This record gives sequence, structure tokens and C-alpha cells, in this order.
Amino acid sequence: MIAPLLVVSGKFRPLPADYLFAALAALMVASVVVHGRTTTDRDYALLALSTAAYPAFRAVGGRFSLSRFSYITAALVLVGTLLTAWAVVYDQSGEIKPLVLGFHEGPTVFTLTWCFLVFALLSIPFPSLQWHVVGGLIAIPAFVFAAAMVRHPFIALALTLVATARMGSRRQLAVIGVLGLSIVIGLAARPAMSGKIIGLVLENAQKSVVACDTGDTFAIRIILTKEALKLLPTVGLLGQGIGTFAQQSCYKTEPHNVVLQAAVEVGFAAALLLATAFIWALISVARRARCDAAASFVFAGLVFVGIEFLMSGSLTNSALLFGFMGWAVGQSQNGGHETSGAPHPLAVP
Repeated sequence: MIAPLLVVSGKFRPLPADYLFAALAALMVASVVVHGRTTTDRDYALLALSTAAYPAFRAVGGRFSLSRFSYITAALVLVGTLLTAWAVVYDQSGEIKPLVLGFHEGPTVFTLTWCFLVFALLSIPFPSLQWHVVGGLIAIPAFVFAAAMVRHPFIALALTLVATARMGSRRQLAVIGVLGLSIVIGLAARPAMSGKIIGLVLENAQKSVVACDTGDTFAIRIILTKEALKLLPTVGLLGQGIGTFAQQSCYKTEPHNVVLQAAVEVGFAAALLLATAFIWALISVARRARCDAAASFVFAGLVFVGIEFLMSGSLTNSALLFGFMGWAVGQSQNGGHETSGAPHPLAVP
């Protein structure tokens, strides 16, 4: 199912991660065949599209332009920053997160987009004089999105920067400092909301028995994880079917951890294959990330989406996770690439 799509895209030599992902896809199909229709047609369509992201991204090769990606993403982030700033100031809904374009998750989506811009900017060898512009593209959105009370993307970003720091430089350490300062100032700009969030976290952390009676997203994640772990001993070889966890959960949603969800709905073997394929992809691209700008971006992106999908992931909506896994594996067969030491279109005097 995976290999034919890759063969038609050009030169293709199957790697171990490809076989692992193909086996995972086969288990998903087997689970659907055995359990029948257990979720909506929309979820099945999303799962098929997510799975197709692996071969699609794997075939990117040297056609990816880091500079073009940075320009386009920077434009999107600037728009998102302005919309979010307006919502922070004028939204009177009373919710912790302001409405952006009618969605409470709007600030989160724009923050995720900005995180990929940060990885791209860190991968490009800018001259020193251009870093004040780069710093603005990093610091200002961080301040605005922190004021919008976005949380888990910042956690994933911080962990990713720490995980990739060994391949960075003093500039990366400076970026971490700028991010930390901007986030603190952004949280301090809305002390009432920041205090409310801290209060909810402390309140739920002190509960001896966790019940489905909170609106705090961190506490909800703990509840969902406990529900998933409780179901694990009862699932069969092929799980209990796609989408079944949300039907049984008191919050009627996925466990927010894609590995746990795979174990419950597709089986332990599927969860193990997913974790192994991810680690293999990570190792493959890490070898090139030291000397290749595109590979450096892919490596950071893969670490980031891996962390994100352990905190806020969905198996039926895993296009980013599967896509970056395929992209990372394809980097080892990438003949045309942008090296970190070569001149870059954005890095001009």
C-alpha cells in the first residue's frame, strides 16, 4: 500500500521504517475488517488521508525549499499574531482562550504554525545583522500567544529545543532565552487568567480521586490517560476498533495520546510498530541534521510533532505525525538538499 505510491514518485529503496509503517497500516486495515464500522465515515476518511501523508511526505526529497516555506509561514504567523492580539484585547467571552475567527482553538493552531517557523529560522544560517528581524518573528508571537493562554505547544516547543540543542549554537540558546522571557511577559499581561489556570492545575493535582468534573485541559488529559490505561488489559490483538475509545470516555473524545489510542483501538502490536517506526525515522534524519538545513528542520519538526501527539494527538488525524515520519525517512535518500554551510536565499548581507 505504501511502496507503490513511492515508486511512482521516483527512485525508491525501501528502508526498515517503510516496512514498519506498512505493517502498521496493514494492522489498521485488519482492525477495520474484523470489527466492522465502529466510527463515522469522516473518521475513516481522515485516517486514510493521514496514512497517505507518509508516502506523500517521503517523496518530497530535494524539492523542499526552506526559504519559500519560511516566507509563507512567516506571513501566516503575522496574520495569526494580529488576529490573536485583537482577540486577546477585545474578546469578552469570558473563556480562558479568546475566540479567533470564531474558534477557541484558533490561538493554538496559529501557535503550532509559529513553532514550525521557529524551527525553520533556526535551521537557516542567517548573518548576525539579520537576527534582529528573526528575533522579532520569534519574540512577538510568543508574547501574544502566551497572553492568549496557549499551553501545550509551548511545552512541546521547549522540549524540542532542549532535545535539538546539541546541534544548535549560541543563537539557539539565545532563542530559548528570548522565548522564555516573552512567554513570562505574555502570561504576566493577563494576571487574572494566568492565576485562574494555575489555580485549576493545583486544584486538580490535589484531588485524591479524579472525576470527569473539570474543564481544565491538563486535568482532562490525566483523566483520559487513566481511562485508556484501564482499558488496555481488555483489548484484543487488533484492539477494539477505530474510534471506540471516545465512545466510552466520559469526555467523549480521544485519549490525546496517539500511542495509547493505537494500543486501545488497533492493538498492542500497532502501538509498538508506531513507536518503533517513529524512533527509526528520528535516528535516520538525525544523522543528516548536523550538516543539512532541510534535515535539521525535519528533525526538529519530527521531535515536535512526536511530543505534541503524546499530549494532544488523534490517530484519525495524524497527518502531521505520519507525514514527518515519512519525510524524515526520505531524507536519507535525498540527493538535493540545502546544507547549513551553503549560502541561503534568506541569508543575505
